[in-house]
Amino acid sequence: MSTPAEIATLFVEAFARRDVDAMAGHLADDVVFESPRGTIEGAAPVLAAMGQFAEVVAGVQILSVLGDGEQAMIMYDMVTGPFGTLRAADHLVIRDGRIVSDRLVFDTYELRKATP
Repeated sequence: MSTPAEIATLFVEAFARRDVDAMAGHLADDVVFESPRGTIEGAAPVLAAMGQFAEVVAGVQILSVLGDGEQAMIMYDMVTGPFGTLRAADHLVIRDGRIVSDRLVFDTYELRKATP
């Protein structure tokens, strides 16, 4: 079984590729996703939101990954067309090899600036 740090890396890499099927393979059905834009519960709604945002992502560079037996923290630069490069950090809680909680933090300035 993969470690939480490995799962975090695979999940972010799948997001960068816009590979919703690969992302789905890492999420628990009852996952809770928190971001500066709100909280979403359940794998299907989380995948829909992440898939939609991934459409503007041109690439991801992973900067650091740390983890222990049940959680991981991954920091990465997300290159987007409309918002430039956004530095992001995800805190993931993993149970039975699946992500049950994803807390995403990033500076929302560029998103707020682009939204009328």
